[in-house]
Amino acid sequence: MVAELSICIVNHRTPQLAARCLHSIRRTYDPAAVELLLLNNTPDGVVAEQSLADFPQYRLLQNDRPLGFAANQNRLLRFATGRYWLPLNSDTEITPGALAELVRFMDTHPDCAITGPRLVHPDGSLQPSMRDFPTALTHFLEASGLWRMLPATGWVGRRFALRASHDQVRAVDWLTGACLIVRPEAARQAGLYDEVSFIGMYGEDLEWCWRLRLAGWQIYFDPAAIVMHAESASPLGDRTMRMFEGFYTFCRLHYTQAQQIAIRAATVAALAPRWLFTLDHRRRRRYAQLMRLPIGGESP
Repeated sequence: MVAELSICIVNHRTPQLAARCLHSIRRTYDPAAVELLLLNNTPDGVVAEQSLADFPQYRLLQNDRPLGFAANQNRLLRFATGRYWLPLNSDTEITPGALAELVRFMDTHPDCAITGPRLVHPDGSLQPSMRDFPTALTHFLEASGLWRMLPATGWVGRRFALRASHDQVRAVDWLTGACLIVRPEAARQAGLYDEVSFIGMYGEDLEWCWRLRLAGWQIYFDPAAIVMHAESASPLGDRTMRMFEGFYTFCRLHYTQAQQIAIRAATVAALAPRWLFTLDHRRRRRYAQLMRLPIGGESP
């Protein structure tokens, strides 16, 4: 029997979180309709096979050495046989009706390659996930933190997806990748995550949506589906540096040299005041490192 959903979860030393994620799937969706694909990224902190016993269709994989997010998800997606694929972070919990709503949305939007739910923090507050493809202006607003001060309505809400209210269905440039439902036909046409360029974490979701949009598909946000995401729960080193590196990798791959220079200048303009006025020496060093971080590479 073909499953409705192939749910792909990577456990990177978060077995307790992964167990809660699995429980939330069992509690809110028919396990018989799920093909559960789970990968332990390290030999320690693993999820045992008995944790998957409630799912009639499942596969447990184990890495000999840690791989990056894109490589791990691609490994799972290559085994996926469901009608739709669902890359899912281990630090998420599914709320009642969310998976059924995402399936319904994909069934009624045949032009859609990816749909994402409304993400919320553990306290129930909104976790903004709608994004625009980066420009110097959007990058300046995000890197400086000034985006949080902008109104969510009017021109800003229409033009700047991150600041929009996240309460209506909307076609967007890209979505952060904690929970995405994917049309296999679109993924096969555009290709899976770029695991060669994105060897760690961050930026791979942006780049994937870019290629899917380039291939003629749409990306949608569906607020009727709600998923809790304990953001940054997986162990990782310097997250801010990794995020900038992933973002710059995308720019290097797909933007002209002029666009790269403008975004690089936006980084300096956004972070220089923080570097200048902070009294925290650790933060000052970090801002200086980020301002020196090159985009690198050649323009396309």
